[in-house]
Amino acid sequence: MPFEKIPASSVPAHVPDPAVPMIVLPSEFRTRRSNTAHAIKAGGSVDLFAAKGPGCVRHIWFHFEEYEKYKGAEIEICVDDETEPQVRVPVRAFFGLMHDFEAYHVASAGITLFPQFTILNDPRIPQKASPGANCYLPIPFTTSCRISLHSPKEQRATSMVDWHQYPKRVDLTPYRFHAQHHAERPPTDGGVFPILREVGRGFVAGYVMGWKQQEHSDMVFHTGGTRVLIDGQTDPHAISGHNVEDDFGFSWGFNQYQCQWSGCPLNQNRGRNDQDGVFYRFFGPDPIAFHSSISFTSNARADDTESTVYYYKIPGTKAPAVNTPETWQVVGPFSGGNQRDLFQREEFVERLPPGPWSKSLKSGEASYDVHDLSSEYGWLRLENTFFNTMIDHSAYARTTLTSDNEREATLRITFDNWAIVWLNGEKIAALDREEELDTVRLPINLKAGENELLIKNNNRTNHSKELWVLNCAIE
Repeated sequence: MPFEKIPASSVPAHVPDPAVPMIVLPSEFRTRRSNTAHAIKAGGSVDLFAAKGPGCVRHIWFHFEEYEKYKGAEIEICVDDETEPQVRVPVRAFFGLMHDFEAYHVASAGITLFPQFTILNDPRIPQKASPGANCYLPIPFTTSCRISLHSPKEQRATSMVDWHQYPKRVDLTPYRFHAQHHAERPPTDGGVFPILREVGRGFVAGYVMGWKQQEHSDMVFHTGGTRVLIDGQTDPHAISGHNVEDDFGFSWGFNQYQCQWSGCPLNQNRGRNDQDGVFYRFFGPDPIAFHSSISFTSNARADDTESTVYYYKIPGTKAPAVNTPETWQVVGPFSGGNQRDLFQREEFVERLPPGPWSKSLKSGEASYDVHDLSSEYGWLRLENTFFNTMIDHSAYARTTLTSDNEREATLRITFDNWAIVWLNGEKIAALDREEELDTVRLPINLKAGENELLIKNNNRTNHSKELWVLNCAIE
């Protein structure tokens, strides 16, 4: 049958990646494969893949001879000749293996893991053979791509990398693949476990988390879930979790089910208050975009916690400078935050003289601890300070704004529910954002030197479930 030429206009120039639709890739390419088998010396490194661009890695398959030798090994990915790699994380965690759990099956759109445990009576197969580890997250590159393995132990590693090679002149997505890994045993930052902290423009493609329960007073999932604080410098908005299992698409705890976008590949349930597990969520249909910064965290208890997050960022993009207070003092909670007239009543805090507060404040027989908090990307988090009494309560937050001269300015405040604002002891606004987090801009007059800002804010149940944050900046 003679070759029939297809008109170029009938072939789409670009197609979205099925696992990460935000990554749109050229439809014209050469399909390539790179196979490697390496003997790695203890403390040594090898390149599993090296290519000149433009191109895109579409699939990584990898395994060690022995599963135990995964421990301590790291994978490094560097594209476009950058001086710092976009990925340098433990191999186990990169492929979704959390903590020191035995290998388990993972069946997500981005990461797939096939444990080897079906043949135990063949002397040629190790008793603890390595699983087949697969990554389907696209890794585009313009000039080069290098995937390396660093191992503290002597061992053999085998890999197969499928990739697309594009013509030299090609319209390629500006996004580049990144990953971050975090592990705390247990978390130490006031019940906040970091998943991703990044500045610039990009989006989150997915993440894997693992818990080992160490604190047994309640279910491991009762933490209030995840928080995603987005674009604090430019356009503050947030995503509030529901509860841990709900954030991954489950209900009333976890069961060992999996699909392409969310799943629980491991669930060790020894009782209501004694559970370990691993869970993933990939955001193919609903990526989380950020334009200046992102602070993606999970509320956590004193349990061993580990995560790997996969995201894409446009190289060289940064967050613009923003004039925002870096330190705050917070006191509370005060009851009556669910009724407007009770919220507006004067508390003793409003009668305090200007200047920093002491470590605790007294009013009659009552004593209130003063919390010194730092902000990140303009965000001040109140929720973990008052976690058990955050709903229907209020708190006061004070800080200092410094100005080189007397001038007019705009105070940008992002909050939900109600807020009362004082500047240098003068009440300048009573604000209402009843339903959800929103931004208000207030014209203010700053004096030369230090200016004291005081904000009273409450937290009620609304669209932003159990989210209690403020974002403040001078524009």
